Amino acid sequence: MIPRQICAVSIILLLISATALASSKSDADSLRAADAGWMKVFSAKDLQQSVAYYDEAGSTLPPNAPMATGREAITKALSGFFALPNMKIAWFADKAEVARSGELGYTSGKYQTSFTDPSGKTIADNGKFVTVWKKQKDGSWKVLLDIFNSDLPASGP
Repeated sequence: MIPRQICAVSIILLLISATALASSKSDADSLRAADAGWMKVFSAKDLQQSVAYYDEAGSTLPPNAPMATGREAITKALSGFFALPNMKIAWFADKAEVARSGELGYTSGKYQTSFTDPSGKTIADNGKFVTVWKKQKDGSWKVLLDIFNSDLPASGP
C-alpha cells in the first residue's frame, strides 16, 4: 500500500512540475511575440501603436536624455526619434524570461539603427537593450521599463 501512495504522490508532483514548466514556456513565448509585435510597429514609425505598447506607468530610459514616464512623455520622446530622416531600426530579443509569479518578464538583446543627419551623412548605431514587461489583466504584455545604450564609443566633448 505504501509504495502505491508514494508512486501516486510522485506522479502528481511530476504533473504539477510539468504544468508549471509548460506555463512558463508559454508565457516566455507570448512575451517574445509581444516584443516582436512592438518592434514591427516601432520600425514602421507608428507612433500611436508604439506608445500603446507601454504600460500606463511605463518609462523609457534613453541614453543622454532624461527618463520619460507615462504615455504623454513617451510620445514626446519618441516623436523626435521617429522624425529623424530615413530612420530605420530593428532589434532582436535573444532572451525572454518571465517571473514565477507570471506578472513580470523581461526581454534583452541587440538593436541596430540608422538615420541621415542634416548634412546628408548616414549615422549608424548598434547596441543592446533590456525591457521589463508587465502582464496585464487581459493577458497581454505592456512595457514597464525600456533602457538601451550604444556599443559604439562615446564621442568627444
